[in-house]
Amino acid sequence: MILTIMENEKKLDVIVKPEQRIREVYRILVENGRFAPPLSGMQLQVYSMRQQRYINPMLTFRQGNIYEGDVLRINEKG
Repeated sequence: MILTIMENEKKLDVIVKPEQRIREVYRILVENGRFAPPLSGMQLQVYSMRQQRYINPMLTFRQGNIYEGDVLRINEKG
């Protein structure tokens, strides 16, 4: 499925599998230089624009009810 991940002003359309964990996909994007690495000790916050609520990043996309076309905003919380 295709969805959009946003961090600050950066926006990226990605193809993911529903059984992948949200945090794992974000980690791979960071490792590949698509997003800046999180600051040490910061917690990852994932906000679904479609659902208008925060999603636990340890869940898979399916468990978090993330579907095709959703937009996820990534924030860090200290």
